Amino acid sequence: MSHYSATLSQPVKDLVKVRRALLSVSDKNGLKELCVFLNKIGCQLVATTSTYKAILDFGLPCATVDSITKFPEILGGRVKTLHPKIFGGILGRESLESDLADLKEHGIEIFDLVVCNLYPFQEVLKMGVEPEELVENIDIGGVSLLRAAAKNHASISILADVKDYQTLVENIIENNGFVSLDLRRQLAIKALRETASYDELIAASLEKNFNVENSLTRKLGPVRLENVNAIDSLPEHICLSLNKKQSLRYGENPHQQAAFYSLSDMHVQDVCSLVNMKCFHGKELSYNNMLDIEHIIRLASDLNDKCAAIILKHNTPCGVGISNISISDAYNLAFESDPVSPFGGIVCLTKKVSLDLAKKLYETFLEVVIAPEFENEALQLLQKKKNLRLATYDSLLPLANKTIFTHVQGGFLAQSANDIVIDKSKVTYPTLLKPNEEIFAALEFGMTVVKHVRSNAIVLANGKQTLSIAGGFTNRVDAVHNCLNKNRLSLDNAILASDAFFPFPDSIEIIHKYGIKHIIQPGGSVQDAEVIKACDKYGISMIFTGLRHFKH
Repeated sequence: MSHYSATLSQPVKDLVKVRRALLSVSDKNGLKELCVFLNKIGCQLVATTSTYKAILDFGLPCATVDSITKFPEILGGRVKTLHPKIFGGILGRESLESDLADLKEHGIEIFDLVVCNLYPFQEVLKMGVEPEELVENIDIGGVSLLRAAAKNHASISILADVKDYQTLVENIIENNGFVSLDLRRQLAIKALRETASYDELIAASLEKNFNVENSLTRKLGPVRLENVNAIDSLPEHICLSLNKKQSLRYGENPHQQAAFYSLSDMHVQDVCSLVNMKCFHGKELSYNNMLDIEHIIRLASDLNDKCAAIILKHNTPCGVGISNISISDAYNLAFESDPVSPFGGIVCLTKKVSLDLAKKLYETFLEVVIAPEFENEALQLLQKKKNLRLATYDSLLPLANKTIFTHVQGGFLAQSANDIVIDKSKVTYPTLLKPNEEIFAALEFGMTVVKHVRSNAIVLANGKQTLSIAGGFTNRVDAVHNCLNKNRLSLDNAILASDAFFPFPDSIEIIHKYGIKHIIQPGGSVQDAEVIKACDKYGISMIFTGLRHFKH
């Protein structure tokens, strides 16, 4: 504990009367109603220039900041409130004799309320202005006002959000002209979160606009998570600035609360994200819907150059089809591989939804259909299902998150995004039999899908559709057996993809029994030689990608 906090602490009042207010706002919404109320209860108003003019236009009495400080706004408005007569009035503690003596000696009057919202940096950022103009929209005095008032919440109330004006008014009415300690604490915490979010937004935006090398920010401060491209470039400090976009009906289960938060500096026009996805029909998206959409969009991103249909259930793909004919044909192929699992699942398409496809989608109970766009007739048909969520996204945009992080007890795990399927420079062909070009395309497709299946994962596919998908197994033999055993389609030109290496040749024995002749896997096992030997024995071609795709 510091010397000052030990000797100069003040008793905290449960109720504080609002006698004098300082107002400095960029957003004038709700200002008139608030000022009319404050004037009615006898509160003196003091304001910075533009806010002062607005209050005068309301027909209300108000004093200017410079009439208090006896010092004009200078440097083109950069310096307005940064003066002892302002900050002394905010930070002064009437319950301390030493503070009262200082206030009296320097003619400083106490403020009981600060109303301040910051320069609209985010709105200016969205306009795509030059970095120099961004800098001019960094609020200095406003942030200082918020922090000062929040620090002295024992004596003062702070309004940083227009949405809280009415809450303060109701609290004052309820407490006969006073503000409760509980509300002052809530408002102080909100103000501090506002300044933290504001600073992180500015730092991340300037870093991007100035194209600053991360070597300094890795050591000295926070950087924007989405600018981090490799695990060894993750910074020492990460600040997450999140804005609540919407409350959700509930979490994974009805007894859990849930909400959707977006990164405050997300440039939604540049990336594919749940922020710029438009859900325009059906019930409100649930927590589980949004998780499913997140997983299906990741897979769709890896197939965005193809006419592809993906069906997903509980974060796991259950059918994927690609077609050179139509998006409807791609969906038929995806559905054919597992006609049972799509019930209650979601569908993602990489091309416009046709009427022909809409008729097929209409036949199955689905939670969500997401596509770049819908034909008008297709839309009219699907909108007859009142609860079916329909959403659009831009399938050609890159994914937003370059870093993936997972919340664990007491912290976060962070890693760079898994944005590679196959690096052809790392591919090797260790078996005697080599795949032809057509089989290689099927192998690549199978590896694309298995990358998005929970480990241990196995995918059986051909060049146009998945035949069977098995994921979440604790050993690879069971995953292989389950995948092959549940397939009901032709195995002509079938390939098998594995997210990680085969530790022993036992899986090859099973694969051979089902007549599979082509395998793709990362390789890297100490038993690779034995696995290769088994493949050669049974006339199976196998390629090593050198890239593992664990998904936990």
